[in-house]
Amino acid sequence: MSRSAVLALLALLGACAPETPVDRACDEAVDNDPTVKTLIMKGLGNPYFLDNSQDELKAAKQQARLACLRRRGLAPPGGVERQKPIT
Repeated sequence: MSRSAVLALLALLGACAPETPVDRACDEAVDNDPTVKTLIMKGLGNPYFLDNSQDELKAAKQQARLACLRRRGLAPPGGVERQKPIT
């Protein structure tokens, strides 16, 4: 079997992995994060804001997920902060 076929098979199997309790808990933590909630609420009645704030919302969700993983000891503390989108 070629190397690319093995890699493709591993990628397919990884995509089919069941969701873990940590994934579910961190999904809930992201949904309940105050920054994420604020950005979603601002965008509900204003489609223009929703279109223009997707990068900011994505960054807020990534930060909330990382914070959840750090609280559970699954991500190393510290590191370099991601760039925030210019608003």
